[in-house]
Amino acid sequence: MINPAMQGRIVFRMAAVPAAVLAGIAVFTGVYCADVLGEARALDEELPDLMPLIWLVMAFELVAACLLVMHALRLSHTIAGPAYRIAQSLKRIRSGDFAFRVQLRKGDHLTELRDEMNLLLDWLQQNPQHGQANAEAPKADEATAQPTAPAPLRAD
Repeated sequence: MINPAMQGRIVFRMAAVPAAVLAGIAVFTGVYCADVLGEARALDEELPDLMPLIWLVMAFELVAACLLVMHALRLSHTIAGPAYRIAQSLKRIRSGDFAFRVQLRKGDHLTELRDEMNLLLDWLQQNPQHGQANAEAPKADEATAQPTAPAPLRAD
């Protein structure tokens, strides 16, 4: 795992509710079958054995839960991997290295951010004076700098 904390959160958020629903269905199925068998015994009725049905439902729910977690883990890789790569790219930019391109795997998410970072890298390579001047400016004014509130976002 590239970022276990992030991937764990993604898998949990994707799988928690469906897994809880599957567990609820399993409990409901077991309780319902037990009630049906109890009523049949009370009426002295002969019913076929329901255990194969219960085991089939349980097996289906177990397979569905495993597939759900596997899909969530695979999806988390397509988010956490690009996030890690973009964070590493930002560190390189911060150190003054603009001679690279951000690359992601086929099927990864965050491609819009990759494209914008590559445009920024192109611009910084074409205008090196802006990258160097802006990288040094905060260091000179750190002692006297006052925090400012960010400008509000407008939805146009």
